[in-house]
Amino acid sequence: MKNKAFSRKFVFSMTLTVAVLISAVSPVFAKTKQKAATFQQGFEYEQNEEFYSASQCYLEVVEKNPADVKVWYHLALCSYKLGEFDLALQYVENSEKYDRDNRDIQNLKGMIFISTGKTKEASKLFYEILKKYPNDIDAHFGLAELELLEGRFSGAEIQYTEALKRQSTNRKALLSMALVCAENGKFEQAEKYLNASLQYYSGQAEVHYLSAVIYSIKGDFKMAERQARIAVEINGNYEKAYELLSAVLYQQGRYAEVIDISDFLISRNRNNSNAWYLKGIALDRTGNFKEAINVWTTGLSINPQDELMRFNLEMEVRDNLSLEDRRRSNWAKYHVDNAKQYAQKYDGAGAVYEYQRALLLDPMNYDARIAYAEILELNGMHELYLDQLKFIKEHNFDNISKNQKTELSDKIEAFDDLLSDTLGNKWSVEPFYLDKTRWNIAVFYEENGSSFIHADTNRLVARAASDIFSGVAITSVKTQVTPVSGYGEAFKNARAGKFDYFVILSLSEGQNDLTLSSAMYSGRTGLQITDDTFYSTGNNRFATVLRRFRNSVLEKLSVKGKIIDRNGKTVLLDLGKSENIVPDTQFKIVKKGEVRTADNGIGLYYRDNDVVGTVTVTKAGEEISEANIDEYGFYDKVNIDDEVVLVYLPPRTNSGSNAIDNVPAADENGNAVIRTEVKGDELVEEIRRAVERPSILDLLRDIY
Repeated sequence: MKNKAFSRKFVFSMTLTVAVLISAVSPVFAKTKQKAATFQQGFEYEQNEEFYSASQCYLEVVEKNPADVKVWYHLALCSYKLGEFDLALQYVENSEKYDRDNRDIQNLKGMIFISTGKTKEASKLFYEILKKYPNDIDAHFGLAELELLEGRFSGAEIQYTEALKRQSTNRKALLSMALVCAENGKFEQAEKYLNASLQYYSGQAEVHYLSAVIYSIKGDFKMAERQARIAVEINGNYEKAYELLSAVLYQQGRYAEVIDISDFLISRNRNNSNAWYLKGIALDRTGNFKEAINVWTTGLSINPQDELMRFNLEMEVRDNLSLEDRRRSNWAKYHVDNAKQYAQKYDGAGAVYEYQRALLLDPMNYDARIAYAEILELNGMHELYLDQLKFIKEHNFDNISKNQKTELSDKIEAFDDLLSDTLGNKWSVEPFYLDKTRWNIAVFYEENGSSFIHADTNRLVARAASDIFSGVAITSVKTQVTPVSGYGEAFKNARAGKFDYFVILSLSEGQNDLTLSSAMYSGRTGLQITDDTFYSTGNNRFATVLRRFRNSVLEKLSVKGKIIDRNGKTVLLDLGKSENIVPDTQFKIVKKGEVRTADNGIGLYYRDNDVVGTVTVTKAGEEISEANIDEYGFYDKVNIDDEVVLVYLPPRTNSGSNAIDNVPAADENGNAVIRTEVKGDELVEEIRRAVERPSILDLLRDIY
């Protein structure tokens, strides 16, 4: 009995002791378990591309253990994926403190260098890694991205091939190679790598999503749809795959399905601005422009910086809504605010552009109208300034204060008196009603299956390119609303329409940047004149590339006009300050109807026998100019309606900051006589990188 009692006492004592010990150490165990769970949760968020939530989890971990290399690395990776490159670099450097030779850390640092424009540092770092570790695959991925940034697809293929030599089934290398080949038009090779990816990694949502991307680039929308559907079946939370599926259905004209998927995406994430964009363009294509405008308005309230959505909305507003619609003032306010920001940066051309956009939306907008008028006055355009004041008096007089009314009336009276002796009054001509159309340009686009941010971007950019010339009185630009199959169809249509030039446009879009590609041809001969690319990043990037495109075209168009009246040796030309004409500008006079575009390249062609004289401007008005005939040969053959072509513009205007940027600006040979540039803090970097940046670059970066 004693032994049994002792045994029971011993067991009870040991049980109590163990319980006390467990109680004592349980906080430590709990902490360890909590840390592991927090990191695991963060990693799960990261795998699902929920990078903000992942970052929050990782920050909790490093707060408890600042020396955790792995967590610092993943924190840097999340920041890199979110585009917070400076922060990502800080986290990488924290990670380096505890493990400087870690290849994963060094490769991520190299990718961050690329994203911050430090390409030389990135290249040096990747080659250092390969020197120590010749079989490091990630370093080859980094070098491939550097090749793509320089537009060298073949160089990128070499780097991915090197990666596959070291690991023939590497998922990232196979998918990257497939994407690069597809983007470069090598679809047979792309499918070879794609099939290998599907063989080894079928059942992974990302593989099927990227397969859908590749088939979309190829233009095989049926296969793209199939692969996108597989991706969303595997991962029901895969937003990008749903968006791609929606875009593919849009390309097939299945707009009702696009609307259904967009509604589904919006129901799950109301802040998905791309879903609002897709729903809007689908509604618009079905003819329901009113609902499309409502949808885009909501989308822009979520993401005001979505310029492509805004351009779509504004064109529909201008085409379909009455001028009395009260919402116009709200839409115009965006451009008024932008104009004020440009003005603060002393970018007058940018401010004028934005005020003009505001007035196209809301012609009765007093703030935009008076601000635009003041810029005209500042640039010495007093007649145009007076015209704007009279417009305000006619249309806005009842909506302004008593003091504003008095001030407005006084200014109109003063300028009426000041401008009583204008050239228009002297020659009895109303300058603002002259038909100054000199150039006719057609804009075409091809079907775009490789648009991964916004669907149908080529159609939109062609419409927007035509729209941006709407304030250019001398140039008529028209866009064909349906895509062309290629150069042959575009040339045929341009020649049939008797256009002077035609342009084929395409837009390549990344997450935070875009590149507009423009090929310009002679409408008469079909010969290519230019092949340009315009790159921009940051805010207002779409407007920036459009303005650069416009400037590029206008710098190639020769300044030409005609004689509209004559008195002895003095003639009146329908060109003035609004075309950058100043006193001492010289023109040749060519017989009416004898000037045409050059057979080869830019510039003009006319026969020497058709030149009947030369003139020099003596007095430049805003829309018309007075000039003296310098010479006209033995017989005077100069007549009204004869054409004048620019020979010489005084050089002092080249340095003027008030040059008009929306008119032709070349001499008779097509040489730019005035260069106007779109300003901005990032301009130097953008010009340096003005090569076509592959639209697949962001996709490549996201492949794990």
